[in-house]
Amino acid sequence: MSLIYTVHYESNYFIMSLLTTEQAVALAPDDASVKAARGLARPGKWASLGQNGHALWGECKGSALYQVCVDPSEPAFKCTCPSRKFPCKHALGLLLLTASQPEMAITSEPPDWMNEWLAKRAQSAKRKAARANADTDLDPGQHAKRAAAKDKRTAERQRKIEGGLEELERWLRDLVRQGLAYAQQQPARYWDDMAARLVDAQAPGLARWLRNLASIPASGEGWAERLLAQLGSLYLLLEAYRRLAALPEPLQADIRSRIGWSWQEGDLPAEAWVRDRWLMLG
Repeated sequence: MSLIYTVHYESNYFIMSLLTTEQAVALAPDDASVKAARGLARPGKWASLGQNGHALWGECKGSALYQVCVDPSEPAFKCTCPSRKFPCKHALGLLLLTASQPEMAITSEPPDWMNEWLAKRAQSAKRKAARANADTDLDPGQHAKRAAAKDKRTAERQRKIEGGLEELERWLRDLVRQGLAYAQQQPARYWDDMAARLVDAQAPGLARWLRNLASIPASGEGWAERLLAQLGSLYLLLEAYRRLAALPEPLQADIRSRIGWSWQEGDLPAEAWVRDRWLMLG
């Protein structure tokens, strides 16, 4: 997700407008995270706030003092809280606070923990650029070895994903067999544990989907119909992934993306790109 942000200069600080409230909400993994983040989007919830024109940071008061880092260029996030959601409520709270009150994040020198995170990101970017440059200098034999190694990694991930899908299908069948009322009685850990196993199986898209389901049983009237519809869609995705080779290529790409496979620009066919003039309204 590419973000456009503006920088305004003032006499004693400069304000970096990162995201609008709507853009911040769109990054949330689920509605529960948005609700929790809104409760943190108040100055009194933060022991410190700052920014340097490129990144944003803060220390959020909670059961501990959580160190929150945000780089809007990707965007990227880091928080010292134990949450498995990404971004967590603290990172979202920081974005919501600065969206509504950008002057709260005064320009200052980043603390050591923020500098450490930024340095790691800079090193990672350099390594990525170095790998890209190295690829252009490879001879055909080296390219073949690289391709073979990549194919091996892909096959290993495919094996893990297939194992995760089998486990998820058993979990879904058990849930439906016990009834939706059973799901309503389960704590958040019931959903998070299965989502964590999907992360281990390298299927982060499915993990996000499952975590989003956790809030449905407590969403009020009509929750059972909404949950059943989502469970049906999830099961349909599992079946579609198993029959991937028989589906059209554009649909294959969509299904793989929902499972959690990432793609590179070079993976897209030329006809997938649309060149035109666009008007940005918001």
